[in-house]
Amino acid sequence: MAAAHGEVFATQLRALKERSGRSYGALAGRLHMSVSTLHRYCNGDAVPADYAPVERLARLCGATDDELVELHRRWLRADAARRRRAA
Repeated sequence: MAAAHGEVFATQLRALKERSGRSYGALAGRLHMSVSTLHRYCNGDAVPADYAPVERLARLCGATDDELVELHRRWLRADAARRRRAA
């Protein structure tokens, strides 16, 4: 189930990214992160240790307030699963 939380989180990130119409390179440049890091987040290969970059990405992609709340909830679950795997 831990992987499921990460996938649900990544699915929402990908949807926001796609909806924005911007490339990974354009978004990564605006967010001051590498393209590969952003790609790992959106593919579910990694979960950010902090919510701040997730929120910046979501806002840059035009997320609504409701989407921000849902994304935060999903990040909390994915982060908890990531920490359990690391322990």
